[in-house]
Amino acid sequence: MISLIKRNLMLYFNNRQRVFFSLMGAIISFILYVLFLKNGIQSDWKSIHEGTKLLDLWLIGGTMTVTAITTTQNALNQKIIDKENNRIDDLMLTDTSKLGINAGYVFSSVIIGTIMQVAVYIIMSFYFLFADKLDVSYGSLIPIVLIAILSSLVWTMVNMIIDLFFDNQASISGVNSIVGTCSGFFAGVYMPLGTLPNIGQKIMEFIPASYNSALYRNLLMKNQINVSFKNVPTKFITSFNKNMGLNINDVSTIMGHTFTLLIFIVILTIIFALVSLLKRKLV
Repeated sequence: MISLIKRNLMLYFNNRQRVFFSLMGAIISFILYVLFLKNGIQSDWKSIHEGTKLLDLWLIGGTMTVTAITTTQNALNQKIIDKENNRIDDLMLTDTSKLGINAGYVFSSVIIGTIMQVAVYIIMSFYFLFADKLDVSYGSLIPIVLIAILSSLVWTMVNMIIDLFFDNQASISGVNSIVGTCSGFFAGVYMPLGTLPNIGQKIMEFIPASYNSALYRNLLMKNQINVSFKNVPTKFITSFNKNMGLNINDVSTIMGHTFTLLIFIVILTIIFALVSLLKRKLV
């Protein structure tokens, strides 16, 4: 299994084009925000002290969620490639079990997703450091890595379920494009959660992306919120948190969002096991 993980990591990182396109969703989110969305969102909160820095951190949290979605998806494409080229059959001839082979793809996807999320955080932090004089906190790097691992696990399981229904690159590439396009909406990057209609907000309560973004944003924005909302009534802070997607379904703490994502992982793992079992019976 370890050799399979090393192989998958080498195939991913040695292909620069693949790395670039796996980040396309995050790149699009970043460019759209900087060029088109930033001023519009800031106008709604122009009275906030250092509101630009607050919204920069808000964007970073959402973009890291997009990165988790698209990079784990691209990493798991290797399983589709191997299935199409009958390499999985070759792996089955070794001492590695089918469970071990699946675990190899899962672990390599989680590692890739984690590395890319941390890389996006560092790159965006330095951009906003020079663009908006954003304070870069290295003290939060360890919690960010832990959240990145959790995020990668969630989206690896989501993408493992999706991949069960596809057997070739041509079909999964279309799904990749759709997911990459929609990921910015799911992560609440293109528009704050509070601006969606009620039905949209209800739907987002059942999608892990909103909780994933909220977890990142609660961590990254915590100190800046204390600065920006100093001596401001609590109800104003509560309104901001709800409108900007930091408070979802009455869950507004880091531990609360973490627990919600852990529940998603358990549910997704059960779904994956059931669908896999059903597929084997139908074959």
